[in-house]
Amino acid sequence: MAARNVGLGVAAAGLALAAASIFATPALANGGDFFEELQAHWGGAKPDQGSPYFGFVRDSRGKFLQGATVTATIKPSGSSLSMQTNVLGHFTLPGFAKHINPDTVVVTCSKQGFKQVNIVRRQYKDRLLAPVEVQCTLAPVTAAVGKQS
Repeated sequence: MAARNVGLGVAAAGLALAAASIFATPALANGGDFFEELQAHWGGAKPDQGSPYFGFVRDSRGKFLQGATVTATIKPSGSSLSMQTNVLGHFTLPGFAKHINPDTVVVTCSKQGFKQVNIVRRQYKDRLLAPVEVQCTLAPVTAAVGKQS
C-alpha cells in the first residue's frame, strides 16, 4: 500500500511540474518571443514617436517573401518610410510622430515580379500609440505574350 501511495505522489508531482513548465513557457512566433518583440517596439518607443508598424509579406501561396519593400506613407504630406523584409518576410517600421494618426498612413508592399493583391491591418483602437500589424500578400505578375502579325 505504501508503494502505491509513493507512486501516486510521484505522478502528482510530475503533473504539477509539467503544468508549471507549460504556463511558464513564453509565446513564441517565428523563433522569437512575439510579446517581447512587440513590447520592444511599443513600450520602448521614443517619447515623440507614434505607432510602429510590423508584419509579414507573403506570396499568394503563403510563402514568406524576402527582400520585399514595405512603405508607409502619410496621406496628406506624402512623407514616407520604407523597409525591406528579412529572410522570414518580416518587417518593422518605426512610428511617425505622435500627432500622426495611423488611419492617415497608407502601407504598401512591393517586389519586382509581383503585384500587391491584399493587405490586412490590425490595431488596438482603444490603446494610445498601439502598434499596427500589417499582413501583405503579393502575387507573381505573369507577362502577357504579345502576338506579332
